Amino acid sequence: MKQISVLDLPKAHPVAVFAAFWTLAANGRTALPWSVFDPAEHKDVLPWVLLLKRDTAADPALARSWCYAICGTGCTELFGQTYQDKVFGENLSTQAVAERQAEIAQVMAGSGPLFSHTPLPCEGREFVRVFRGVFAFTDDDGDIDRLLFVVAREDERLT
Repeated sequence: MKQISVLDLPKAHPVAVFAAFWTLAANGRTALPWSVFDPAEHKDVLPWVLLLKRDTAADPALARSWCYAICGTGCTELFGQTYQDKVFGENLSTQAVAERQAEIAQVMAGSGPLFSHTPLPCEGREFVRVFRGVFAFTDDDGDIDRLLFVVAREDERLT
């Protein structure tokens, strides 16, 4: 996984489109309140959304403390399976889990959002390259409890 700048994303790519919203809404913050996100305003991006929710009683550094609440139709097609309702780390290699846990730790520490260019970590689909964005959202108490990933093929464009 290669971390990149938001400036490296094609402007019409789903990750760049969501990042444009994020930049305006965040106003320099590294996480947004979940209440700021209105799915109806992001219909074009929703197919490429993976939403991880944290068990707030669990240690956020542990993979099993996160589960997939949403796996958009574009992600399901991209991965060849849905991750919805699965625990983070299921069906991923040990290396992919470690890379993504490091990414989650960065976002939890206030270094987000993060962007990357990477092959899919799915067996048999490693030839597919994607751009990814990770965006943190907080609960009413200001604790990060949701991570919204936007993941789409590198050649995907919104019209």
